[in-house]
Amino acid sequence: MNYYIITGASKGIGESLVRRLLETGNTIFTVSRTLNEDLTDLASSLNVPLYYFEADLSNPEQAKSFINSVFEKIHLSIDDRIALINNAGMLDPIAPVKSINFDLAEKHLLLNMLTPLILSSVFLDRTADMPIAKVILNISSGASFIPYSGWSAYCSSKAGLDMLTKVAGLEQGTEKNPATIFSLSPGIIDTGMQELIRQQDETNFPERNTFYKLYEEGRLSSPADIANIILRTIFSKDITSGSVLTMEQLKDI
Repeated sequence: MNYYIITGASKGIGESLVRRLLETGNTIFTVSRTLNEDLTDLASSLNVPLYYFEADLSNPEQAKSFINSVFEKIHLSIDDRIALINNAGMLDPIAPVKSINFDLAEKHLLLNMLTPLILSSVFLDRTADMPIAKVILNISSGASFIPYSGWSAYCSSKAGLDMLTKVAGLEQGTEKNPATIFSLSPGIIDTGMQELIRQQDETNFPERNTFYKLYEEGRLSSPADIANIILRTIFSKDITSGSVLTMEQLKDI
């Protein structure tokens, strides 16, 4: 059995991943603030186990409750594989540092940084004794290494996520039954986040027109294409634990 734990499944990459995984041999656990009824209906029609949780992962207690509830339902055996995909995230607040909304910035950092730490910690602890294929994939961004005016929270949280990946990968190197942990910058994708970017005032985000031009020129990747590449490679033994990859690098694996 293949077990997949995916955050942020209401739309975008998360939804595309779940859709792609709805086939015999997979059991899926997913979470978002609002239920995606299309996914639950499709899973039911295909008779594929899909456990859908509604939770706000920017709340640490709800994040801990979610991941612990998942492992209450999982009974791993030697032939199983398991993956955690930390996909949920947010872009706001978009503003210069001097005028940042503190409450929104706190929510942002909890969701984009603390939640992947919590979920990864429980995942690694609960699977530590199992000599099986196990993977944590953190969905990062080019903003983790390219600064953008107005994106202080987003650039910082994604840079932090990449460093979490590197540290956890280093630690797993000394484990008896190590997990593979890697971070992926998926590129510019046609999602709701891109719509939000295009709606910004240039005062808060000077690069808005650059992203708008990419959209007009049809240069955005589709979530479905990205999901296909991820799922083709996620359990590859050629991925080095602790690595931070771009989509182009992942395609070559």
